[in-house]
Order: sequence, then structure tokens, then C-alpha cells
Amino acid sequence: MNKMLSYKNLAQQIYDNVGGSKNIENINHCATRLRIRVHSVQNINDTAIKNIEQVAGTVNHGQEYQVVIGTDVANVYNEIIKINGTIDKKSLQSHEKTDNMKKTNFSWSNLGHTIIDFISGTFVPILGVLVAAGLISAVLNIGTSFFGLSTKSGTYTVLFAIYQAGYFFLPLYLGYSAARKLNLNPMMGGFLGAVLVYKTIDSAKGLSFLGLPIPQVQYNTSVIPVLLGIILMKFVDIVLERVVPKSIKFFVNPLVTMLIVVPITLLWLGPLGFQIGSIIANILKFINLKFGWFSVGIIAAITPFLVMTGTNQALFPICIAAVSTTGYDAFILPGMLAANVAVGASALAVAVYSNDSKEKQLGLSSGLTGLMGITEPALFGILIKNKIAFLSTMSASGLVGILAGFLGLKQYAIVSPGIAALPTFIHANNGQMDMNLWIAVLILCLSALLSFGLTLFFGKREQRKTTNNIYLPVKGKIIPLSSVKDEMFSKGMLGDGFAVIPEGEEIYSPVTGQVTMIAKSKHAIGLKTKDSTEILLHLGIDTVDLNGEPFEVKVSKGQQVKHGDILVNMNLNMIKAKGKDPIVIVVLTQKNKKIKNKNFSVNNLEQDIGQILFSE
Repeated sequence: MNKMLSYKNLAQQIYDNVGGSKNIENINHCATRLRIRVHSVQNINDTAIKNIEQVAGTVNHGQEYQVVIGTDVANVYNEIIKINGTIDKKSLQSHEKTDNMKKTNFSWSNLGHTIIDFISGTFVPILGVLVAAGLISAVLNIGTSFFGLSTKSGTYTVLFAIYQAGYFFLPLYLGYSAARKLNLNPMMGGFLGAVLVYKTIDSAKGLSFLGLPIPQVQYNTSVIPVLLGIILMKFVDIVLERVVPKSIKFFVNPLVTMLIVVPITLLWLGPLGFQIGSIIANILKFINLKFGWFSVGIIAAITPFLVMTGTNQALFPICIAAVSTTGYDAFILPGMLAANVAVGASALAVAVYSNDSKEKQLGLSSGLTGLMGITEPALFGILIKNKIAFLSTMSASGLVGILAGFLGLKQYAIVSPGIAALPTFIHANNGQMDMNLWIAVLILCLSALLSFGLTLFFGKREQRKTTNNIYLPVKGKIIPLSSVKDEMFSKGMLGDGFAVIPEGEEIYSPVTGQVTMIAKSKHAIGLKTKDSTEILLHLGIDTVDLNGEPFEVKVSKGQQVKHGDILVNMNLNMIKAKGKDPIVIVVLTQKNKKIKNKNFSVNNLEQDIGQILFSE
């Protein structure tokens, strides 16, 4: 129940900051991201969404706004649908049809975003089918290789049918999904896919339509032909919606649509799609031959960038074409195996050396998820903010990816590569398992160890050498904590620091960082630097009893400040009149942080008192 409440609260925050029903045009999700198509990006409060604790990051692609949640995304999606009253589909479709007719300024950037959005929105919903089919293939390999499963048995026949149906009827699934993405009746899209794989059409010789010869094309397992057909169907639908009277649309539109789309697809678009697929396959073969092993390393190295921008979705058709044609992919998926586990391992390394408890927790959870093959939480939660971790990941995945290419690693099913996908690397020849699985295990281990090691080594080294100067928070005389008339501070119970007998009333930030806490009584402020050093600024002794009267706070929680920015105006006379000590105390609240080279003679706000250093 608590989890569901958490999902509901998270969904409500995202929903409100995206702009609610007035701004949401459509909403969907993939394995880790909410994909929200909006009417206006300007109505989104991106900063507020990024500051939500359970949100790993956001990506903006034109009118599609992506919120990275992680593997719980489906639960959050369901809650948003409930909040929005199941999203009035009729209203959405009317918005979408109107928006489709709006004129927009053309740019190659917009075209690229539109293509990627269409590919992503089409392929993401059918990935479950491909994953299931691929894993069933792995089960068949294991069964026949190790458990004596006969290829003539009923069990094998049923499992093989599940595997084959996942790819054979691919045009049907794609047709349904692409039509839905383009706001068409998805059943009409599935209908077109079914026509293409029907036994008298698929790979048929000598066909003609109205005297025009129909080229012979194998449509089962194909990708591009049905997509081109659905795009044509969209244009036909737009015209029919304008010209056909409402009273007869129900039966006229489907009839006319199929009479136009099917022949044109069979005569021209299908063969064109087949040729485009062949050209793409030849280009990939050329890259693979030209760059050899390095091509897999290149894919591995750039995969984190592709995932962060969402452009990795555009590679699905290539992977599907490779698996459906040759039975395996030896180019993209092996590179992604090296990249995915490198991302996960790097996040785990950050969890090991980080001093930030939240970062530790996020690094551990997102790192384990990354090793399984889902990398968005680690990328957006950890790596995007950590240059060392990101570069370590790229280096490790690139190098190990080259090794994967050299050893000829192959993946035999479309599953996000990671530990969970290892069964899809199993392959048998003549009933004997070959070395492909062990190569995959080797690549996985090497990439994880190298990425973890590089991130840990360079991360800790950077952490140790990092120095943050700390400055006077107020004009006055600096004294050691041991001289403060409060044992909590003088005995160092809260941590290392110093105190200042104030001569002025303006209290400044002693460091550059973020305001993390403001006491209700305004007598204490918490700060956090970029390297996660936590600092407590305590204004006076026992001033909590004054209920904030002597203090005028100039900042708010969450605000970024630089050293020298004013934080508080403190009324010294009022504090003294109340019989309180107005001493200003600065404390590092983490036991592993110390102020080195303290200079108690400093009397200039621009001169540092010492450096904050990490210590064991």
C-alpha cells in the first residue's frame, strides 16, 4: 500500500508540473521512461520535475517530454492515467488531428526528432513480444543441448511455434503499433500487416493487380514495408476524414483505405521497403568490414550517449532485421552488452566511494539495474553528473567492445543485453553448445571490472585531491571550536570547524553550494558543496529560544549560493539584550571531512580560512 501511495504521489507531482490535462496530448512509456507528448513545452516545469527524488532525469525531444523513472515506470504511468481520468481519448484524438494539420516550420532537426519519435513509439510497445520470442529461442537451445529435448516432440513444436510467431508475424504487430502511434485505428494497421504475411501474398510469384505485376517480396519478419504502408494509410485517413460525410464514415473509410493502401503497398511501397532494408544491411556490413572489430567498440562507446538522447530506439529495426535475416546480431547488441554492464558497474563504484548517502543508495540500486540491462536510472541519476564515471564507462565499454568484435560475439534474440539476457547468447551446433555464451560471460565480466576499477580509482583520486576553500561567514575574530561555550561544539561532537565572534550583522555563505536546511527558528542553516560536503552554520548559542526574531533569512531551501552571498541579517543587539551569545559557528558535520591549514588571523571576507579535505 505504501508503494502504491508513493507511485500516486510521484505521478501527481509529474502530472502537475507537466501542465496537467490541458497540456498533455498523449502519454506512453517504455521500459524506464514516461513519454509524454505535450501541446507546449513552455508549460512544463522541468526544474521541479528534475528535483523530484524518484526522477532520475528528463529528456526533451521536440514535443515529446521524457521522464526517466526506472523499472517502476509502468506503475507511475498507471497512476497518471487514473489521475487524468483515463485520458479522454476522443479529446486527445481531436487535439492530435488538429495538431497534425497545424503548419510548423520545417527543419532537419524537427524531421530527425519526428523520425526517432515514430520509430521509438512503434517499436517500444512490441519489445515484450520480441523478448518473449527471443528467450523462448534460448530455452529451445538449452533444452535440445542439455536436456535431450527432441525436435520431433510436441513440447518442442509448441515452443518453436511461440518463437517463430514472434518474428513471422512481425508486420502484424508493427502495423498495429505504428497505426496507434499515428492515431489511426490500430486494428487497421494490424489488418495491413496480416495481409502482407498471408500465404498467398508473402513471397508469392507471378501476382498482378489490375494488370500490374506485383514484385515477389518476403514480408514475414520484415520491418520497413509495413511501416511505409502505415504512413500512406495516415495520409489516406486525413483525406477521407475531410471528404467523407460523417454518416457513412464507419463503413466507407475502412473499405476505401484498404482498397488504396494494400495495392500501393504491394506494388511499390513494399518492394521499396525491402530495398531500403537491404541497403541498410549492406551499409552495416560495409562498416563492419571496413572497421572490423572496432565497429563493435564504437557502438559500445557511444551507447550511453544514444540511450540518454533516446536515439538508441532507432537501432531496433537494424537489430530486428539482422536477427530475422541471419538469426543473430554480431554488431549492435554485443556492443551494447559491454556498454550496459559498464554503466551499471560504474554506478556501483560511485556508490562505494561517495560520501553522499542518497548518491550511495541511488548508485547501488541503479547499478544493479544497469548490470541487468536497464541503464537509464544509472545514466541520468549518476553518470550524467559525474564526468569521471561517464568517461570511465565509455573507455571500458569501448575497449571491451573491440574485444567482443574480435571474438565474434553474437546475440540470438532482441533483448536488452545484460546479465538477465545471457541465455540469448547460447547457441548450439550439432547438439553441442559452442563458445558464444562463454565469450558473452567474459565480455560481461571484463567490462564490469574495468569500468568499476577505472571509476573507483579515478573517482577516489579526484575525491582525495579535491579542495574546497572555506571563508569567513561574517566580519569578526576567528576562534577555534574548543573556545566555544557549548560542549556540543567545543568537544567536536558535531565535527570539525571554527567560530567567529561577529562584528557585523550580515552573515555570508562560507562556501559555494546549495542551501539544504533552514531551521524554523532561523538560527541554523545547512549547506552542501558540489563534492557533497555538508556544513552547518549555527548563529549564536541557545538562540533557538528566540523563535527567529533576531534573524532575517535572505535565501530559501534548495537555492544555489556562492561564497560571499548574503544568507541572513542577524540583529546582534537583540541577541545580546536577550542574554544570548551571538557567536557564529561553522561546522563540517561529516566525520571524514576536516579543515586543513586553518588561518585564524584572517579578517578579510575574500581570504580563505583553510581548505576542506577528505580524510580517512
